[in-house]
Amino acid sequence: MLRKLTLTKRKILFAWLCILPVLLIRAWTTIYPVVTMFYYSLLDYDLIRRTKKFAGLLNFKKLTTNKQFLESLSFTAVFTVLSILAIIVLGIGLALLLKQNFGGRKLIRTVSLIPWGLSMIVVSIAALWAFDDTYGIVNDLIRRIGFAGYHFSWLSDKSGAQIAVIMVNIWKNVSFFGIIMLAAFQGIPGELFESAKIDGANDWKILFHVSLPYVMRTFIIMIIFIGVSQINSFEIVYAMTKGGPGTSTSLLAYRLYMEATKNMNYGMASAITVVMFLATAVYGVVGLSIYRKVDY
Repeated sequence: MLRKLTLTKRKILFAWLCILPVLLIRAWTTIYPVVTMFYYSLLDYDLIRRTKKFAGLLNFKKLTTNKQFLESLSFTAVFTVLSILAIIVLGIGLALLLKQNFGGRKLIRTVSLIPWGLSMIVVSIAALWAFDDTYGIVNDLIRRIGFAGYHFSWLSDKSGAQIAVIMVNIWKNVSFFGIIMLAAFQGIPGELFESAKIDGANDWKILFHVSLPYVMRTFIIMIIFIGVSQINSFEIVYAMTKGGPGTSTSLLAYRLYMEATKNMNYGMASAITVVMFLATAVYGVVGLSIYRKVDY
């Protein structure tokens, strides 16, 4: 018995020795950047002024009165909330539609994944042309459906640019959410639907009392995944609006980019990174705590 235990311990030790190099590399590439980020956020680190000294929480104090940061924070919150809500509603609708049995279903399922398969940079550049006030397809389609003479400078107007960015973001992400939910819905036993129909449940009751509760864990994980990606969105603003007009569509990630590469203020950029890190962490922790309470 003792010999078997010793052999087992040796196998476990050998296994740990095999994966130790990978663990050390992973720890270094994960922990070091995070620690450095927090450290730089406490410095007055500006390459233009050539300063690099400890400043405590001064960078965070400056953020509370920085109009550009506050505008980015506000738009990021609106962008994230509206995107998540629209992606959930449209994604579930897409999943339920693709779950139906009709001709050409396989083709439509394949086509539905095209937006998600495209690079966000490609989508954003295409959207930049689509929302062009003179040659864009968006204004042209609006004119074709009955609003003759319609002309709106989407990307030159503050509200128009924000709406355009959010719409493109939703279009890009809704198909992925819909396909994942479709896969989850298809895993529900048919007996549950039959029992619900026998009890007199309509389609809405089946959706909210049978389908969604059964796939709730997948649903929550997807909301966490989508939400985290929205908080850290960067490419869509970088390629489509450059944060404009003014700073009206500047997301936090783009504000971080501007501070680090244009203003050369690494201390302020690191402070913004800490804010994004904490927002993502809180969102993830809340989501996972809800996930653990789900029975299914």
